[in-house]
Amino acid sequence: MLTDGTVTGELLRELRCAAGIGLRRMAAQTHYTPSYLSLVETGRRPVTEGVLDRYRAVLSDPVLDGVDLRRLSSTVSDPSSAGLSGVDDLAVILDKTRHLEDTVGAATVVSLVRGMDGTARELARHGAGGRPSAALASDVTRYRGWLEHAIGRRMVADRVLRDAVELAQDGAQRAHALSFRSLTARHDGDLAKALDLADGALAEDGVHPALRAFDRYWKAELLARRGEHRAAARELAADPPEYDELPPGGYWYTPGFLGVQRGLVLSCMGRRADGIAEATQGVKAMPAEHRHTDWLNVMLAQVDPDMRD
Repeated sequence: MLTDGTVTGELLRELRCAAGIGLRRMAAQTHYTPSYLSLVETGRRPVTEGVLDRYRAVLSDPVLDGVDLRRLSSTVSDPSSAGLSGVDDLAVILDKTRHLEDTVGAATVVSLVRGMDGTARELARHGAGGRPSAALASDVTRYRGWLEHAIGRRMVADRVLRDAVELAQDGAQRAHALSFRSLTARHDGDLAKALDLADGALAEDGVHPALRAFDRYWKAELLARRGEHRAAARELAADPPEYDELPPGGYWYTPGFLGVQRGLVLSCMGRRADGIAEATQGVKAMPAEHRHTDWLNVMLAQVDPDMRD
């Protein structure tokens, strides 16, 4: 497997791109020529152990810390033979890629996640690692759907997110995928579909309190955009959720994030000054690494265009 350049070279290229590292910079850091690495990444030269070791040394901080790259290569090459460790490797990369997106944006990581999506689905199809592989497939597919939405490929996003709903192993996964589908429908201008999907998300059981709160605030936004301000206000009236930890697949649903969403709803209800005040407090309460993300800028622009970073 380690000398299968077609698969492993492509994987190395995607991981390099996900980390935001250009080919020339990678060549300088690995002490190979750019032309040689290009041949390796396109499968025209074999991937040697030396190349693997040097790529890992460069990429370990962004995406591969704690991952056995050789085992990962085997998992990608032959998902039918993978075990739970291979599933765990992909889960680690998924988590790190989500956080990397906060820094470099969706367009940089989407290629990597598309490849992960195919691998995760194959792992689930073969039952590799048992139920965790099916749950991972839903998580990866849902994340890919979000990325496709974020880069403007909304028809693809909706299709992928439908798959994520079907792959879901519990109510929490279904609700999350339905919520993302609702977001895509809203940005396509279909408020009726968006509301139906939002109600579907709210009907699921076992959802984390923070994600449940966001789903209510999201429905409030949709109602406000339809001019149903009283109904929107009722969705905002619930007490703030109480919880100790956020799930890995929802680490951004912090109290500050929920505050920004509340501000967005208030602005949609015509209470722009109140919306700006609430969103401003929300931003202040957010972790520093979330305050300059693309997704936050999109939200703030809807509260008030002058709030964008």
